[in-house]
Amino acid sequence: MNLFKDTIEEMVARVEGALLVLIVGVDGIIIDRAVHPDHLNDGLNFDLLAAEYTSLLKNAVRTAEDVEIGMLQEMTIFTEQLHFLIKMITSEYFMMFILQPGGNFGRARYELKKAKIILEKDFQI
Repeated sequence: MNLFKDTIEEMVARVEGALLVLIVGVDGIIIDRAVHPDHLNDGLNFDLLAAEYTSLLKNAVRTAEDVEIGMLQEMTIFTEQLHFLIKMITSEYFMMFILQPGGNFGRARYELKKAKIILEKDFQI
């Protein structure tokens, strides 16, 4: 049983409009991924998404630290084609939930919160 894979596959299955969930290190390397079966061949470049949004996430983390407002917990990004929900697991790892526009954003956010509780102890350094 792979706790990471099982957890994120269940998330993708439970959320309407889900495309994929990634677990990523702050170095931009994907630890695990779960793609909704209907979107296996959409042509998304997971590695590029992870690398580019990790860069954006690092800037947001640094900004939060610079203005002394605490560790970044989550970040949301809406583009014309995709919606991104990013939830920190620890200071070194995060989950990225990618939805279609019109997907169930609230449920995705709830699933991320639950997954963080399940996964964070396995990611503690």
